[in-house]
Amino acid sequence: MRLRSTSALSLAALAVISLTACGGSSGDAGGPDTVTVSVTHPEDLYGLPWEVGIDQGFFEEAGVKIEQIIPSEGGGTTLQNVVSGKLPFGEVATGAIVSGFNEGAPVQVIGGGIQSVSDVSWVTLQDTALTSLEDAEDARWGFTNPGSVTEAMSFLTPEGAGIDPVAVDRTSTGGTGAGIALLEAGDVDITYASPRVAMENADRLKVIGSSADYVPSYQQTMIISSRDYASKNPETARALLQGYSDAVDWIEANPADAAAFWAGLADLEVADAEEILNAALDAGHWGIAYNPDALTAAEKGLAYTDDLESVNWDELLTDEYLPEGKKGEIP
Repeated sequence: MRLRSTSALSLAALAVISLTACGGSSGDAGGPDTVTVSVTHPEDLYGLPWEVGIDQGFFEEAGVKIEQIIPSEGGGTTLQNVVSGKLPFGEVATGAIVSGFNEGAPVQVIGGGIQSVSDVSWVTLQDTALTSLEDAEDARWGFTNPGSVTEAMSFLTPEGAGIDPVAVDRTSTGGTGAGIALLEAGDVDITYASPRVAMENADRLKVIGSSADYVPSYQQTMIISSRDYASKNPETARALLQGYSDAVDWIEANPADAAAFWAGLADLEVADAEEILNAALDAGHWGIAYNPDALTAAEKGLAYTDDLESVNWDELLTDEYLPEGKKGEIP
């Protein structure tokens, strides 16, 4: 793999940033552009940097005003809306971006996003003998949907645990709740659950491993723009990425405050929020800079799930709008 140094759906959760009023509105008297942010599962960690950035004023300081956070639709819809110009930016699952790009969609990645799988836990029933993923060679694994991050992790996690990933017996469950139902019915031995779901069902489920223990980094989502929008509105793109970056820096510097803030948003006990957030921080969950290890892992996951031979990151990604010192490396 060649590294170019730069100067500086499921889990495939999405965040969409849309400028209001058909492409955006300039602030009053030369103020910042006004944007609306739409996030799937905004109460979970996917939405935390956006919420923190608003609460702490980072986006406005950078030159963008986020007026509202609303739920988004799905990956394919989000990507199409960006490509068609209905949305200027989007934080989209990496698999959906690569698929669209390979099909000729005029999309470009302008920054990183979620780059760990600390939110991918593997659970079994409390009364089963399984206690670790290393002992799960003969287990039947349940993942959510084909092409999802959980499917990729059903290959990369056992591989990291020393198990032949191709030999694993895996089943698409259709969702977290359905996966737990299949687990209880005896149709799978292990299934995916988010850390929050595992906590909320600790009376019947036990966590026997996290994918982050075996896959140190993985690019779940990235921030995209249609190819001409960012080039025509470079300051808006830079401000958006700067505000996100500042929010991530604040979360990393103030984990206790961030956990308390998130607990209020997500209706979590503060102790539970701290546990989940600290695990995410230990895994380097967010990153606006390009992480070549995370991108390479995503490419490997897509080779398993989508039979992709390679990804042309150099053409798909640009660091033009990223803050200095936060550009990273493009494989």
